[in-house]
Amino acid sequence: MTARIADLILGLLRLAVAAIVVFALTCLTVTFHAWWLAGRGLATPPANVIVVLGGGVRADGTPGPDSLRRTARGIELFQAGAAPRIHFTGGHRNPNVLGLGDAMAQVATASGVPETAVSTESRSRSTLENALFSTDVLAPDRAGPIIVVSDGYHLARAWASFRWAGYGPVYLSAASAFGGDGTGAQLRRIGREALAWWFNAGRIAVWSLLDLFGMDRRNTLELLAGQANLESA
Repeated sequence: MTARIADLILGLLRLAVAAIVVFALTCLTVTFHAWWLAGRGLATPPANVIVVLGGGVRADGTPGPDSLRRTARGIELFQAGAAPRIHFTGGHRNPNVLGLGDAMAQVATASGVPETAVSTESRSRSTLENALFSTDVLAPDRAGPIIVVSDGYHLARAWASFRWAGYGPVYLSAASAFGGDGTGAQLRRIGREALAWWFNAGRIAVWSLLDLFGMDRRNTLELLAGQANLESA
């Protein structure tokens, strides 16, 4: 083995160790932040609108358990007077079924939330798209403050996404710390979220670079949509 090859292998090993350390630290940050948020209950300052992020949808378009749990938290906040309006955001891969945002809204109105207080966005398939595709629907309420509802492990990245997309003060409310599944599923969510943080940062960098060079915003959003699978909550 030549000295150059040995140096290359050593460099790759160092890079791998650094990546593992960064991943582990991100997992720990996600975990402790989720625990902290889940312990706060409904405590949030008053806001202009409650934004509920979709977290899973069945093949027939009905909300999955995560989406139902987040919807319930949004309804609790609305009924507690946290904001006069509630917005549901999330899409579906199948264009022939009801979008997740609309499906969650149906749950809310069936629970007594007035239709006039509800808005939806049903195209997004990632957290960045939740923020970007809701901007027109929520204007001028997006100037803030807003309350974003999701599960605790996801909320730090949601905060970063909404702030990057130009929203005003963003408060957070956790429907749970890590979701309602067993320990194994919760650990997978933490690991996936740690990876999604860095994937999300890459997408933002690409979007910002293309925006700097004057690429049409609609085309940029379509590019982001094509990269949404890992980053989706």
